[in-house]
Amino acid sequence: MSTLPLPELPSENVPDIPQQTTAIHLTALDAYSGQPGAIPGVTFWPRVAARVIDIVVHNIIAICGGALFGLMLGIAAGLQHNRQALRAFERPDGGLTLIIFGLMGMIILETICEGFHGSTPGKLLLGFVVVQEDGTPCRFGSAFIRSIGFFIDGLFFGLIGYFAMQKTPQEQRHGDEWAHTIVGRRANVTRSNLRSMGQFTMVFLLAAMADAALLMTGMLLKTVL
Repeated sequence: MSTLPLPELPSENVPDIPQQTTAIHLTALDAYSGQPGAIPGVTFWPRVAARVIDIVVHNIIAICGGALFGLMLGIAAGLQHNRQALRAFERPDGGLTLIIFGLMGMIILETICEGFHGSTPGKLLLGFVVVQEDGTPCRFGSAFIRSIGFFIDGLFFGLIGYFAMQKTPQEQRHGDEWAHTIVGRRANVTRSNLRSMGQFTMVFLLAAMADAALLMTGMLLKTVL
């Protein structure tokens, strides 16, 4: 008696189910991630307020530098019994030289403060900081470019810079676009890309001395030329 072979049962082919990972995207943390475009820019009028503070600081430095230069010149003239130097210092001409060196002092003040710390006195007081477009600290070369660019953005009482800022999502004026920088709020920048108050103190002292030195150079040229 022969037995019939039992049919083979088909093996169950269980399809592989791909494992899906669920990624949670927290948009509120985009500003801290260093992604380009994540840091919102500061609008026009708050930046004007910061600029006014910086101009006041620059003028205070100029007054102190001028007083120090006048004192040094007076002592030197007295020791040499030469009053001609004092009369030359009081000449009404030479104003253009002082204006040029004063503007150069303003540029170097902003460049050093932003390039080595990210904030001028006005920006720091209002909680602003200059960073690169990817959120990293502002570089010295970028700080210089945006400072030079202000002479174009500041034309017509700032209207050139104002209209440029309206065309960019991060409120960048022409100087910022050329330097690839953003003026943002310190609260929106990751902590690792911010410099401390201690660093600002040292940087500001260096910037103030450079600003005063340029102004006194202009006064010296006004005296001897």
